[in-house]
Amino acid sequence: MGRTEHTDIQKMLKDAVVENKCFYTEKGIIVPQPTRFWIVGKELKKRISQLEEKGFISWWEKKVTEDDRLFDFFVKLHQLEIKIRKERLKDKNLPDYVVKKLTGTGIGGIENFDRKPFKVKCLHLWTGYHIGDSRFKNPIGQFVLDKVL
Repeated sequence: MGRTEHTDIQKMLKDAVVENKCFYTEKGIIVPQPTRFWIVGKELKKRISQLEEKGFISWWEKKVTEDDRLFDFFVKLHQLEIKIRKERLKDKNLPDYVVKKLTGTGIGGIENFDRKPFKVKCLHLWTGYHIGDSRFKNPIGQFVLDKVL
């Protein structure tokens, strides 16, 4: 890969993800937001959706469910996200339903993330975290990037 092409890919990835707060207010109602990183780059979103259409969500769910080491790796990522949310929620006076959603669900609001079968939810989710925060580098995000770039 040439230097210009590599620089273009790095810029596309940097511009393709945004980080969200843990909650927002809509018409006076506080809404929990359990997804911190969102893919906003149109081309990247489109390419990831094409992978989802090919069945890679269920492929990854099966793969992670059957591999205990991989499963434990992803459970730890969910736990790290909850820890980060708790830190961000400190000293905030939020309704119980907001706190419960943000401290009781994993990445993307996935419930029972520590039980099999593993739930991927969507490839965009894991790719967004993979790009958005180096602590969340993960095999699903890397797989997606390898396929779409």
